[in-house]
Amino acid sequence: MENLYEPSIKSNDVDRTRSYEVSNLFFVAMFGGLFAIAALGLQNAKWLKIEKKYIQLLTIISIVLIIAKLAVVYAIGQQIIAIDEKLIKFVGRLFGAACFFIFFAFLDKPYKEHLSVGGEAESLWRPGFIAIIFSGLIDALATLFLLAL
Repeated sequence: MENLYEPSIKSNDVDRTRSYEVSNLFFVAMFGGLFAIAALGLQNAKWLKIEKKYIQLLTIISIVLIIAKLAVVYAIGQQIIAIDEKLIKFVGRLFGAACFFIFFAFLDKPYKEHLSVGGEAESLWRPGFIAIIFSGLIDALATLFLLAL
């Protein structure tokens, strides 16, 4: 009878999740592009302990979007698509926003569950800034390479 009044869930047994503020990943997508949102979005998905099949799906979607963006940049550079090369940055932001909305669709419910059990959102300043810098470098190098072809 004494066991009835003991807590059934102990803090040692609970599998804790971590997460960034999911809506703040939009800024990472806008300023950092596809590489940044893919890296931080996949990290956040793993932290929220989303099923492996969904993490694999998000990885595939990210790779497809990166390849599609590179193909569009190449097509613009080769004048296959009649758009001014100055709009390449805008195209990159559109692909980043699309990737964010896909990640948001997968991460929103687990994030709300994370908050409902007392979880807190971690700061996105440092990892977001680092991801934006590295993503910008990778994106610039890839774009310059494709435009030089």
